[in-house]
Amino acid sequence: MSIIAIWGAGLPGFSVDTKLFRELGELLVGRESTALVELIKNAYDADATKVTILGEGIAKPDGRITVTDNGIGMTEAEFTSGFLRIAGRSKLGADRRSLWFQRRYTGEKGVGRLAAHKLARVIKISSRRWDGKERDPVAGFPADKALDATINWDKIEALDTIDEIDRSDAVTLKSIASGGKYAGTALTLSPLRKQWTERDREQFIDEVATLTPPEVLVGSLRPTVTTAQPLLDKLRVRDELRPGGFEVSYVSDLALSESELPAEAESASWIIEVDCDKGNRRLRISVMPTRKTQAEFSNAEPFVLDRKLEKTDPAVGFQARLLQMSNAQWPKRYQGVRVYFEGFRVLPYGDARDDWLQLDRDYRSRGHSELGRLRRRTSWDLPVGNEKEMLAVQGNTAFFGAVLLTRSGADELEMLVNREGFIPSEQFDFITETVRLAIDLQVRLRYAATSEVKQARQITKDRQQRAAQRAASGQAPTAYNLRELHEGARQSLNNARLAISTGRADEAEAELVQLEENLHSAAELGDEVISEATMFRVVASLGLEHAAFIHEVRSLSLSAQALGDALETIAREVTDDAVTKRLRAIAADARHLRERLRRNAIYLADVTGIEGRRRRSRQALRERVERVLGFFENAMARRGATVDIDIPTNLQTPPLFPAELVAILSNLLSNAIKFMGDKGRIRVAGETGDSSFRLRIENTGDKVDPQNSDRWFEPFRSTTTSIDEALGQGMGLGLTITRSLVDEYGGTIRFVSPSAGYATAIEVEFPRS
Repeated sequence: MSIIAIWGAGLPGFSVDTKLFRELGELLVGRESTALVELIKNAYDADATKVTILGEGIAKPDGRITVTDNGIGMTEAEFTSGFLRIAGRSKLGADRRSLWFQRRYTGEKGVGRLAAHKLARVIKISSRRWDGKERDPVAGFPADKALDATINWDKIEALDTIDEIDRSDAVTLKSIASGGKYAGTALTLSPLRKQWTERDREQFIDEVATLTPPEVLVGSLRPTVTTAQPLLDKLRVRDELRPGGFEVSYVSDLALSESELPAEAESASWIIEVDCDKGNRRLRISVMPTRKTQAEFSNAEPFVLDRKLEKTDPAVGFQARLLQMSNAQWPKRYQGVRVYFEGFRVLPYGDARDDWLQLDRDYRSRGHSELGRLRRRTSWDLPVGNEKEMLAVQGNTAFFGAVLLTRSGADELEMLVNREGFIPSEQFDFITETVRLAIDLQVRLRYAATSEVKQARQITKDRQQRAAQRAASGQAPTAYNLRELHEGARQSLNNARLAISTGRADEAEAELVQLEENLHSAAELGDEVISEATMFRVVASLGLEHAAFIHEVRSLSLSAQALGDALETIAREVTDDAVTKRLRAIAADARHLRERLRRNAIYLADVTGIEGRRRRSRQALRERVERVLGFFENAMARRGATVDIDIPTNLQTPPLFPAELVAILSNLLSNAIKFMGDKGRIRVAGETGDSSFRLRIENTGDKVDPQNSDRWFEPFRSTTTSIDEALGQGMGLGLTITRSLVDEYGGTIRFVSPSAGYATAIEVEFPRS
């Protein structure tokens, strides 16, 4: 067959320079990942179920990339009329589909082969063609024909015009025996046009990691994710009449690094689903809180919008699922909302610098206002808005999502000439507006659910801070609050009685409302105390045992001192120097034991003694930290611990009971020691700001993710399974008690991101007053 005919030359007086391939390649294929996508699409159109991308020595001059699939392959005629023909018509038509799985073709312009030019100087093709018999579900398509071909782009471009190609060896093609193997095609691209740097490789991996939509965005949601009924079971990814699946694997130099993405949808706070039915012209949007969100905000509720499309709306069919994360970000590689067309990602939508939904723009300009997109649709019976809800708008980093388009649903969309993005149209504008509408609904629902709870939490925090300021030095803030509420309720009742007796009904009603509010607050405060009562009874019983144990420890310390003195006396009377030396060493051990027992007795007295709970006062933080660390001296020595105390000597705490501060420090430092690992490091820091006092404890060893750390404050949640000689076995109450003590003063305790060199950090913050 004539190569001249293949390239379309031969008209009298008309010729085409071979540089056309370079120009077309640069114009039609923007970047390496785009080029690879085009080659993978070829495999998909050939009914492949698996494609393997092998990178070998890509940082070297002779590096190569091999693309192998298990599709139906090509005959010699199909290779020349299809693969070699630029801008061919083989995929044009109303409903052109693949032979076996009946997939809608993903390419229409026949320019995918120019992707090979983008990647390498030479491409070698080895293909075995399906014989038309039944496909084996495991092995694939049986083959009866095969071919080998080579395209050397350097040799082609060394020629003047394309009509010279037929008389050169720039393109070779020969038929070979199939060898009884199954059908498929392998493209070997080598040498590569550039030596890939590590940055090139990382950028490539970032772009192709989500080449096909992750299962979490298209599969069924487990009941553990949300209590609401999902709008969609499984999302439609591709238009294929016979489902066969499609998998892309990256091997060797192009292997994807281990994903840092949480494998479960439970990491999300809210789930957004969109189903736009083109045939029935029906739009449905679902916004659902996850179980995690409902546990924190019990009033968080799902919402479903179900409407007929307006006559003016373009007829576009698509589905979408977005996972939103509050107060955190998705891993960088997965941030953003990506667009997929027939199951393949369309760049650049979802790239770090692409803001196609204008989320980052609105996040930067957010202010006190209602969301305009929802305000303009007041006739839709949407949830009621709030003048501050736009403050809750988030940028792309808070979303991990996929918008799924198929040719049958969005047949009017056309790719840009460089294969990156769609040509602007009213159809794509409709998709953008609809997805953004769904996100705005989620913003409104999240603001409504969280603002009320956050406001209540702030009220409680302010109330505890005021109580801590006003309560007597010997009175707990919660006790002061209850007494204040009781006094307010009694006063409101007296005022109501007086107003009723004088016929002032309006005043009586107002006083009764105030009485009801005071009783409600008292009931809430009482419920908090009652819920902790059982736990604190257990701790109190241990505290009583410790109080009794103090006397025993002191007695033992005196006995150890007496033993040391006795041994010293005997040592002076013995004439054998070796025995004397041995006795004095034992006496020194006894005195050391006495000192340890004495120090521990003092520590326990700080926690359980009456003085530790008699009066709140400002305390020197560094001195208290050093005293508590002394209690754990033996445990730290056995682990080879290093402690860095970064606390000014003059730094004092807000007014606290000494026993409370010791309990807080003991619980946090014992945890740090337990989990720092051998030869671990601990850092204790303290500082004051304009309005707050902060204590921060960091340690090496085991890591706690701040995003998923709330569970460690739950009662009896302990990770300690073995009993430590010095620290004991955790009951899982330390952090629970610590949070309760901090809450008492309107403070906060939370895990935070650690400093460089540390694995875990926890921070306590008190108001300074």
